[in-house]
Amino acid sequence: MKLLHFILFLGLLHNGLSQKRNSWVPGSVSLHSKTGFLIAHRANMSHLAQKNSYAFELELSQQDTTSNRWAEIYKKPFRGVSLQYQNFGNSKVLGNGLTIFAHTAFPLYSNDRFGTIYFRGGTGISYITKIYNTETNLKNNAIGTHLNGFVSLQFRWKKYFNHWHIGTFIDFLHYSNASMKVPNLGLNLPVLGIDVGYDLHPVDHQVDTKKISRDAAYEDRMADELRIFVIGGAKQNIPRFNPVRTHPVLAMQGLYSMKTGKRWKVDFGVDLMYNGANRHYLDTSAYTVGETFQLGVFVGASIHFYRAEFLTGIGVYAWSPLKPFGWVYNRLGFRYHFTPHISGMVGIKAHLGIADYLEFGIAYRLWRGK
Repeated sequence: MKLLHFILFLGLLHNGLSQKRNSWVPGSVSLHSKTGFLIAHRANMSHLAQKNSYAFELELSQQDTTSNRWAEIYKKPFRGVSLQYQNFGNSKVLGNGLTIFAHTAFPLYSNDRFGTIYFRGGTGISYITKIYNTETNLKNNAIGTHLNGFVSLQFRWKKYFNHWHIGTFIDFLHYSNASMKVPNLGLNLPVLGIDVGYDLHPVDHQVDTKKISRDAAYEDRMADELRIFVIGGAKQNIPRFNPVRTHPVLAMQGLYSMKTGKRWKVDFGVDLMYNGANRHYLDTSAYTVGETFQLGVFVGASIHFYRAEFLTGIGVYAWSPLKPFGWVYNRLGFRYHFTPHISGMVGIKAHLGIADYLEFGIAYRLWRGK
């Protein structure tokens, strides 16, 4: 489950679902009640799973009813922001979590009599009140920082009655700081819930394609392109003999993206990486800076919506004097396009699902196809 560390901190990036960010006004208000349990996904976490967890969420969202290509492709999705209170079922060791996160709900199936089934994905920032401390909270070997990234993956059913709606859902929640500070085993919680809410405007998932003329913004975003990224980050190694230290991460990536459908692109990249933590990964010896550089080739896929995209892919080290985690790496993350030429990204570089470090980057588009 380490791969779900991803897309951290920047829930506000989901504003990419709007073509005009400042036009966002809530059209729906919902209150969610959730109950679930903490998964002990490592043997040394079994002591953390105590009582059932519970949470409450206040959701504000807006449906995209404008005439644009994205609304047509995604059947008028909802985008919104939520505030959530979480009890992990072990208040003495884990405390509680307060989370603000942005999300998008995509309709998968809709019927007037049955209701609507959605998939909702969300990311944001969570403040967890109890963290690891060598003197006061040694048992908390899962969370090392108060601020953590948050991910919510949810399948929900809703039934609409004029301006009111009710619903139920299955949600998977994940909290982690992506190895920026140890310990960082993360917290995973499957939950069930119900929600009730009020809609200011009638909900409609029917799209009239005849009203949609040529969408220049969509065509520009989905064109083939070549970009160069400058990436930075930080990582801590698990201490063995020496004190914990934070090490810098620097990288450059050249990325060619090719359109393969209405929503998808295929990515081909070359990565040049310097991971300062690799110099000290044995804890008993330090390697040279030159030995710490790595050259990798990467292939992946990205799904696009409005100005945003989610990405995933796999790479291999073509050159790497040090191989503390083998030859294969993978990446999962989020990109946001501020202008046609400038993009930002946040993601996780990992090794077969085990997080290596959190990436923050900025890109410039060098070339755009027709």
